[in-house]
Amino acid sequence: MDFHALTTRAHQAAGKTIAGIGTDDWGRSTPCAEWAVRDVVKHLIDNNEHRAAQASGRPRKTRPTADADLVRSYEESSAEFLAAFDSQALEKTFDFGTFGPLPGKNALAVLFVDNLVHDWDLDAALGREHRWDDELATAALRVASRYPDVMPVRGPGGAFDHAVEAPPGAGSGARLIALLGRSIPPIPRR
Repeated sequence: MDFHALTTRAHQAAGKTIAGIGTDDWGRSTPCAEWAVRDVVKHLIDNNEHRAAQASGRPRKTRPTADADLVRSYEESSAEFLAAFDSQALEKTFDFGTFGPLPGKNALAVLFVDNLVHDWDLDAALGREHRWDDELATAALRVASRYPDVMPVRGPGGAFDHAVEAPPGAGSGARLIALLGRSIPPIPRR
């Protein structure tokens, strides 16, 4: 799988979602326990900045994270992240906290899943129906199915919760969300 191409598409999708966040939406609750919309976006920016610095070997850039700056900061950090993950970065080993040391390709795969799932989290928080790109969801489901079901990866306080049952006949996106411990909420009408 070409995780750079998949990650680029996941970043583009999340960028569109983030660009559509209204001024009054930053404080909305998300499916990520204790995180509001702004916190999810700040997490994505932080991942982009931190991993771009690791991949490139350059000092980490930090961007403004006031609500008014989050769209621009995501766009800039995403572009920097994608540029940093070149073929040399894929050969490096990354200290990946919860997941331990990971080869660059595996680190990029985990970041791809994280970005894709948080895009869904944002749509769920905003009461929007999420339109899954089936190729991205299927690839992410393959990656996430290899995540161990032990702390600190899964469980309360872990990176993800334990899997929940997906709805009958669920597509790849809904199965991915369920695998990572998120229940699919009904979409509130706005």
